Amino acid sequence: MESKASAVLEKLVDAYPKMLENPSRSDPFHTLIGCILSQRTRDSNSEKAAETLFSQASTPGDITRLDREELHDLIRCSGFYRQKARYIRETCRELMERHDGVVPNEKDTLLTLPGVGPKTADIVLSHCFDEAVIPVDVHVSRVSRRLGLAPKGASPEEVQRSLHRLIPPDKYLFYDRSIVRLGKEYCRKSNPLCGECPLRGCCEYGKPSTGI
Repeated sequence: MESKASAVLEKLVDAYPKMLENPSRSDPFHTLIGCILSQRTRDSNSEKAAETLFSQASTPGDITRLDREELHDLIRCSGFYRQKARYIRETCRELMERHDGVVPNEKDTLLTLPGVGPKTADIVLSHCFDEAVIPVDVHVSRVSRRLGLAPKGASPEEVQRSLHRLIPPDKYLFYDRSIVRLGKEYCRKSNPLCGECPLRGCCEYGKPSTGI
């Protein structure tokens, strides 16, 4: 398994060399709210909603001052906007009342915020606080299982444990970023482009007898 992980990393480096560069830290608050907006929707919709929201309210205090309908209108395109608006409003209130308006950098504390689950907490910690963790979204889960780096029926937590054993910690962020991109470009849920995928030499998924 370790040899397969090494081969995958080598091919990812060849395919996405620019992703080896450490990106500048993302803004914790914008990342946190962006993750809430991304739940159960397409990236394009959540990104549009985040851009619209932050153009009018870019801090926890700004958002708590919006009335309910105004917040609904700003994030409507993200889908499930009423529930997301409630999570966002309650999270901002928690940040203001308990954390001086600052996003915490501890997972257990992040998980107490409304609408924040393990994936969102890990994204904030990895992308904003340089924590050595691989967030497991739908792309990381699907691609890692198809590659055989995690069991076929593994839960997100099991996928993460498997990846943390196989991937060197200094490559966690690179693996996350490159696999997410590969999942969008090639290893799609439906109609994956197996014949064009840069990892096809490491992957059994495209063979007739396999699949997830």
